[in-house]
Amino acid sequence: MTDTVEAPAEEAPVRTHRGNGVGIAAFVFGALGLGPVALILGAMGLARWRDGRASRRSWPLAGFMLGIIGTVSGAALAVLYATSGAADAAEDAHAKVDVINVGNAVVDYYAPQAQAPLPVIGATADGYDVAGVAVPSTMAGTWLPEIHGASAYDWCVSLSYETGAGDREVGYSATAGLVDACPGS
Repeated sequence: MTDTVEAPAEEAPVRTHRGNGVGIAAFVFGALGLGPVALILGAMGLARWRDGRASRRSWPLAGFMLGIIGTVSGAALAVLYATSGAADAAEDAHAKVDVINVGNAVVDYYAPQAQAPLPVIGATADGYDVAGVAVPSTMAGTWLPEIHGASAYDWCVSLSYETGAGDREVGYSATAGLVDACPGS
């Protein structure tokens, strides 16, 4: 007679009904569009499921997939924004607001005294100075405005500034208002 020893059958890991919090958090962060956080939590949740510390695979897997989608989408949007020229367009808009504000200060300077000489304009730490009147800036950085002309009825303020696309200029004329550049500048 031969004695046989039976090897114990391998048991499947016991799944508990608890421990799904990391997977659920991965799904929530992924649904909110926080891709990198969802990726990390999804990977942690899947590891917990493999070790038998979590009962569901669906939550961390969904969170991981949403994390991939969110991370790739975020990176694509960042590249799209960086190459779209949106920052240059915003800088152009700020320059137009600044030159209009400086131009309006010049109009206010000439209103009571049409025979006055051209006002002195310059830059300050937080904007511009038009004949002693402070004009706030909306641009990042301060750019030196220039005034051209001869009288209260014939002047133009120009503002040159830099963008990612190169140097640009915008002007404000006594007769035409906002212009791309002052004549003769």
